[in-house]
Amino acid sequence: MPSYFRILTCTITALLFSTPAFANDSSFGDANGSITLKYQPNISMDKESLFISETEVRVDYVFTNTSSQDLIVPIAFPMPPMFFGSADHSSIDNFTLKVNGETQPTQHRLVAKLADKTDISTELKQLGWSVDEVAYFAEYGVVPKGKPALPQQWLDENQQIAFTLSDYFVWQQTFPAGQSVAISHSYSPSISTGVPYPASEIIDTHTELACLDESAKQGIRKRNLIVKQDGEDQEIGVEWSHLSYILVTANNWQGAIKDFKLTLKKSQPTDLISLCFDGELKKTDPLTFEFQQKQFTPKQDLSILFIRKPNIE
Repeated sequence: MPSYFRILTCTITALLFSTPAFANDSSFGDANGSITLKYQPNISMDKESLFISETEVRVDYVFTNTSSQDLIVPIAFPMPPMFFGSADHSSIDNFTLKVNGETQPTQHRLVAKLADKTDISTELKQLGWSVDEVAYFAEYGVVPKGKPALPQQWLDENQQIAFTLSDYFVWQQTFPAGQSVAISHSYSPSISTGVPYPASEIIDTHTELACLDESAKQGIRKRNLIVKQDGEDQEIGVEWSHLSYILVTANNWQGAIKDFKLTLKKSQPTDLISLCFDGELKKTDPLTFEFQQKQFTPKQDLSILFIRKPNIE
């Protein structure tokens, strides 16, 4: 059974982004222009230290080449599929990569796939559609000016897009025989959020996604702001944000993570946070919760919900 982690927070103004985007490193191989993840049986992940807040994600790894030969491996930082809805969207910002303490350049790739995993990245690029134009079409159902129509097989019965878009940062990494390599990266995360919603809607949407138990639901209800206007109650709701992090790609390396540490940090002591996680998070200070385990095998990605009461003066 996953343990359920709850924390409380003060109010901040809601952001207006809606693309979840946070991921673990994994090796990849090109196939017909696509990026696919490959298992690396000769490279172990000796350490992973993962720090997550609403404003920053940092990950520090130590990998070891257990073979007798140098290995040159293409590495990918994969993003979850982008969400296109009625709100704005954004990618992560300020992505930096360091190898053994030295800054390492990366290449950027955009991968588009149909529901059956058919890669259409090249075709989409040839049509000249950008991510912003795909988002525009998803929101308004209108082909951007000057662009050709998308193929019918890329749309569903409601003429909505039936493919996913994912960002990848990629680079070639050398792992010397019998030696360890330290890899770290950090970035400003992209967050799904929007205007305040009634507590009931947040609970209906996120009960399974963020493992909301009765205690968490009650905490959300307590932060549901209702104000008097013209003598009547007006429900403002709660401010919310959602952060996704791809964790299970760590399983593409040799064996379990030998030493895994997860740190979650909130901005204020009154945050409420909920997520599904197979482990006990321990409070180390008023803002920080940690989990650490040897021989850790992640079984699910992280899906984290942040809740706060709106601050309306």
